[in-house]
Amino acid sequence: MHPIDQQSLPQGSPQVSAQVSSRNGESPTGDDGRLIVLSNRAPIRIFREGGKERIEPTVGGVGSTFLRLLERHGGLWIAWSGGQKTPGRLQMPPDGPSRFALVFAPLTERDISNYYHGMCNRGLWPLMHYMTPNCHFSTINWQHYSSVNRVFANLAAAEAKPGDRVWVQDFHLAMVPGMIRERRPSVPIGIFWHVPFPPEQLFRIFPWREEFLRGMLGADLIGFHTSVYVKHFLDCCERIMKLPVDRPDRTTGEVTIGDRRVKVGAFPLGIPVDFFARTAESPRVRERADRIRRALRSPIVVLGVDRLDYTKGILERLLGFERFLETNPAYHRRVALVLIAVPSRTKVADYAMLKRQLDEQVGRVVGRFSSEGWVPIRYLYTQFNAEELIAYYQAADIALLTPLRDGMNLVAKEFVASHLGDDAVLILSEFAGAAEELSEALLVNPYDTDAIARRLREAIEMSAEEKITRLRAMRERINFNNLEHWSELFLAALDRQAAPAHADVAGVVAR
Repeated sequence: MHPIDQQSLPQGSPQVSAQVSSRNGESPTGDDGRLIVLSNRAPIRIFREGGKERIEPTVGGVGSTFLRLLERHGGLWIAWSGGQKTPGRLQMPPDGPSRFALVFAPLTERDISNYYHGMCNRGLWPLMHYMTPNCHFSTINWQHYSSVNRVFANLAAAEAKPGDRVWVQDFHLAMVPGMIRERRPSVPIGIFWHVPFPPEQLFRIFPWREEFLRGMLGADLIGFHTSVYVKHFLDCCERIMKLPVDRPDRTTGEVTIGDRRVKVGAFPLGIPVDFFARTAESPRVRERADRIRRALRSPIVVLGVDRLDYTKGILERLLGFERFLETNPAYHRRVALVLIAVPSRTKVADYAMLKRQLDEQVGRVVGRFSSEGWVPIRYLYTQFNAEELIAYYQAADIALLTPLRDGMNLVAKEFVASHLGDDAVLILSEFAGAAEELSEALLVNPYDTDAIARRLREAIEMSAEEKITRLRAMRERINFNNLEHWSELFLAALDRQAAPAHADVAGVVAR
């Protein structure tokens, strides 16, 4: 195996490097209390060129936080590398005492096709976002989903030692908690759900619904973004699984399964606010934001940023902007929409069709309203790095974010954190998880084209004093509930929930 060349990370990201190693990934201090994180994708990507290997980061804000947690606690990150040929383990970092290891789950081409592209992308993703017409369920896909989850669980169970904690991430690995529990009953296990959770009546269409819920209930703690998703999950446990459910308040609950009690709670995901504020203050970003505004030649800039996904309401956003132009001719040549669509899941047919629809709709609106050198939409189908994206946040007067359903929508929080001048307005779908926290945003029903148009005019005509009041209130909230606070809350809750149960297990073993 050739050495891996270090690749610099984006500014503000944790400095991480790696080398292939056969070391065992133990905490460098020899102490207990390591953290074992499991996720579908690893925080790095391995490239092989010219007989050498190099790594490039794929981490966003959440990935950066887990890297810091692992550096602090020691432990492992178990994930799929994104390809088929990967080393079994990378020690992190190579130039000092090892803090943690990356352990790669070996997935075959058929696994990737059926587990990831099949069950995750074409089955569970639309189901979790209430998009049942987009759901495609296959027994073969489910079998591969279960077997891949078993691969992850076996890796974690083989590594876990007394005092370790396991934190599973998202719907790709829903079965893992139960599978680890079978082999390591005394290990504290948490799972965080980064997407919505559908109402019980929608979840019932899933053919393997009871197995799926039982897998999740192998955890000691299950976290969701909002109280609504907590309620939906508890309803499923109560009505589908017929399990006793205790609901002390609207944000938490407990499910009794056998002799165990599983805590369920709302833990709204935060962002690394300091990183966005610091980057937004840099002269280079400010200069780039000024260049963007000059290039648009428009006094008022509206911004939409999303992965190209049918859950994000991008087509609905364009229809709302078109209605705004129809009903407000006085704002022609004064308002421009910058639409950033990040390529996503290009191999899935539903996404390819969405791309064609978006291209056609943008072309139609541009052709209909452009005049005298003014173009109403700047459409960018590309991936931006953090600095470039923050420059667009700063250049915009209004953020228009209209997901049809979203677990949280971190773009909304990033926009607020990046606008230090308190001179912008956030228009946000009421169906985004972030709407619970960012109540000072102008909330809108993304299915209501006329409402989007009205909100755009309201945002444009809002007084400077109201903008300041709304943005400062939202910034105060996201500063408090930042990414570090979120992770600390979840791990503290996991420790509280797991301690009594695992003390009982230890007592039984001792007797």
